[in-house]
Amino acid sequence: MHTHSPDHPDRPLQVPLKNPIPLALREMAPLPELFRHHSDLHGQAHVARVIIHAFVLVELAGLREYAARAWAAAYIHDLCRTHDGFCTEHGLQAVRRVNNSPDIMTHLASGGVRPGDWEGISAAVTHHCRQELPASHPHWTLTALLKDADGLDRVRLGDLDVRFLRFPLAGAMVPFAEALYRHSQTHLKPGPDFFEHIWRWATHYRGEWFVKLP
Repeated sequence: MHTHSPDHPDRPLQVPLKNPIPLALREMAPLPELFRHHSDLHGQAHVARVIIHAFVLVELAGLREYAARAWAAAYIHDLCRTHDGFCTEHGLQAVRRVNNSPDIMTHLASGGVRPGDWEGISAAVTHHCRQELPASHPHWTLTALLKDADGLDRVRLGDLDVRFLRFPLAGAMVPFAEALYRHSQTHLKPGPDFFEHIWRWATHYRGEWFVKLP
């Protein structure tokens, strides 16, 4: 993936889109049946896009050590929604559900999540649908990664405001976020192979990646 720096439009950035999780691509996103309320807005397709945005963000921000935690947080963050409307509790409900689900916990561990990671993942998932954590909070970074990855997929709602994103380079990902959403809505259907197909498309994307930040 060849991009350009928003601060230096003529200076290229090399940001390879690689899978940092030691799982097969078909295991990277939850299946529709794992959601309590699977929908076009908050189902497998949305979570798959959020995972991809999280991987790009950890590369851009130099936070590769957060990759497994960001993946896990994105994987579970909407599993316990019961509707598509405003809700501040589904993150906490997802944490509680995973705590009581050996199968999901084992899957996350297979993806590289360590026992000591769970406190941060829990904080990020709980607060992704709540007010901001203070910058001094020990889990601000992971929470901000999830919030920005989730926020980038607001392109599907048509109300993304880059001023509310936390990482400066996140706002420069909007052209890709829009293209990723269009492709997934037009060409893909939820199912076991969804993440594999959307991932392969993303790794071959050759459109505009970055716009100059204001």
